[in-house]
Amino acid sequence: MPFYSDEIIQELKNQADIALVIQQFLPLKKSGVNKYVGVCPFHDDHSPSMSVNSTLGIYKCFACGAGGDVFKFIQEHEKLDFKGAVEWVANFVGFALPNLGNNVNTEVLEERTMVRKLNELACEWFEQQLTLSPKALEYLNKRRVSPETRKQFHIGYAPTGREGLIGYAARNGFSPRDCVKAGLAVEKENGGIADKFRDRLMIAIQNLSGVVVAFGGRDLSDPASHNGIKLAKYMNSPETALYSKRDILFGLNHSRNAIMKENAVIIVEGYFDLISLYQSGVQNVVAASGTALTENHASILARYAKTAYLVFDGDAAGQNATRRSLEIVLPKGLSPKVFALSRPDGTKIDPDNFVNEQGPDAFRRALRTAEDWLSYLGRTMPNNSPEDRAAFITQAKTLIKSIENPELRNQYLKLVSERYSTTRSLAGIKVAHPKREKAPTAEQPAAPQVSVPWELLSPIEVRFANLLYRNPTLLDRAAEYFDMDFAASGIQIFDSPLIDEFIQSILAQYAETGTFSPRTLYESLSPQLQLFLEQLPDETWKTPNEILEFYDTLAVLTLNLCDRYKKLIPLDSEAGMRLRMQLNKFTQGIQIVAKKRKISAITPDVFAEQIIQSKTPLIELYTSINDLSSGVAQSTTAQFSQQVPAPPPVQLNSPQSAIPQAEMPPEMEAPPPFDNGEQFASSEPPEEAPYDPNEEPYVPDDEPYVPDDDFGAMDDFG
Repeated sequence: MPFYSDEIIQELKNQADIALVIQQFLPLKKSGVNKYVGVCPFHDDHSPSMSVNSTLGIYKCFACGAGGDVFKFIQEHEKLDFKGAVEWVANFVGFALPNLGNNVNTEVLEERTMVRKLNELACEWFEQQLTLSPKALEYLNKRRVSPETRKQFHIGYAPTGREGLIGYAARNGFSPRDCVKAGLAVEKENGGIADKFRDRLMIAIQNLSGVVVAFGGRDLSDPASHNGIKLAKYMNSPETALYSKRDILFGLNHSRNAIMKENAVIIVEGYFDLISLYQSGVQNVVAASGTALTENHASILARYAKTAYLVFDGDAAGQNATRRSLEIVLPKGLSPKVFALSRPDGTKIDPDNFVNEQGPDAFRRALRTAEDWLSYLGRTMPNNSPEDRAAFITQAKTLIKSIENPELRNQYLKLVSERYSTTRSLAGIKVAHPKREKAPTAEQPAAPQVSVPWELLSPIEVRFANLLYRNPTLLDRAAEYFDMDFAASGIQIFDSPLIDEFIQSILAQYAETGTFSPRTLYESLSPQLQLFLEQLPDETWKTPNEILEFYDTLAVLTLNLCDRYKKLIPLDSEAGMRLRMQLNKFTQGIQIVAKKRKISAITPDVFAEQIIQSKTPLIELYTSINDLSSGVAQSTTAQFSQQVPAPPPVQLNSPQSAIPQAEMPPEMEAPPPFDNGEQFASSEPPEEAPYDPNEEPYVPDDEPYVPDDDFGAMDDFG
């Protein structure tokens, strides 16, 4: 029986905000960043016991066990099979599903695959051509686009020839007609086919998964060569079997993590507005892809952010675009703020030029001056006559009525009433999208339960896992430390196999895709790790605290590991004594660089470099200790989540090893998950203390720390 492809299902899931879907049937109350709670419809629930996570795309009831993704909710709530649930969700979000069961639709699915492969080929070719075009390279240099940014955004060049791409595609198995279907070529009136993009700088448009679905081309030709014909400055791919403008936000695949971290998104108009901001470090930014902002765009952004900054031109067209955007983002739960940029002399300027002329800090300062949407409307709409003021108030109330949150509606009604001397009533005011009727509910049997043994997990390891999950910008640093050499060594730096698996899952996804998606990560995890992720505490880090904590924690984890190693070294031989001295010297080296960082004797960059460099002697020590202790030390088995027989020789990389974990002194550790030995509830994670970069470094009890000014950079590690 034919069914929708996995690619189609995943695209639909990415576009469907599970919270908005569930709100069609029951009210939800916000309980955190992209998290909601509500009364569970699947059992006789008298208090909110169902949690909904828009970032992960899941719901879960902690009373009856019901849970799953957006399709599972519709299946259970509406009593539909999976196909029916997929079609319901697609209808709700306006997603065009292919028809099933006939040859035409099979051809559509095949065409999507063909277009995707041809886009990948074209992207590679455009990037190759860029290196051969001095004109295109000079243009990018003038716009201060670095080589790294060119590579990251897959910027290329389409040369002037009529059939350059067509010929290259033909040599790789694609016909000219395929190029037309992919939007990369056009058919002439005389029946001939030519490249669509010629003498244009090419910018790849990617979906959330990083797949190239279309292109935007910036004209680089000499206007004098056009015989008076004015060419469009920008030309975008037409819609294809793979590309729908209303569903794609340019740059979101790159900026999604920064948007989630800031809980705010900056919406700009142009490709280079986004590229320049992103390159400068202002990375929570997106741009509409060749179209005005759509409801689908707003629905997607609402999964990642609470506030939307609208950065449009100050002319009439820009004001109209801003007002249309207000009508779109407010009903989706985004709080819009509006601002325009200008030079010191007052002339208007776009974000691209602004950040290149005045820098990212000036942009951030300008962002703080953004107006709330009501003030913006009051300033820009006519108000000279009673008719003008009535039109403005009606427009404001129309927007207010579209707001889902009742208390927020009341506050805005109060504000508009006080400012503009009108009533607080919304009588007679129409809202663009009325709610659907609530459907009947049904009972569902409890699902099998899993639990996380929080009482057995090290608080500092839990916090480190949360640090990486909440700060994807650290993943390059993590990949540098936990590289192939580290993995091949067999070192198990985490005492808990649960946390080790979780962190390895994050790193594996990042290594495979080059991006980090919480939803994709969640779907790849075991049920126990999914529960672990769901219960991680919401927390934010202010840069550069997350970077400092990352390396500080690596230092502490290394010291813990060294304390465990000491128990394995027999001291009844010269080799054992010598190895113990080497380990002590290495441990002192870690303590010294930590102390130097604390008193600012070294910069954070130097501290980070030395922690990374400490891997090599650590791996060498591990190998020596493992060789020496093999067949000498005996292991008993620690209890973790189940009984595991102890192996005959000690395995340093085994989480069930009898090697005791070093006790963390109060100066370095987070508070324990329970007080006075009282067991921590298995359904809740431990509370974590805020990180303090000024804390004293950890010094083991049996090896007192002695400062040694004779230690050099790498000499610190023996």
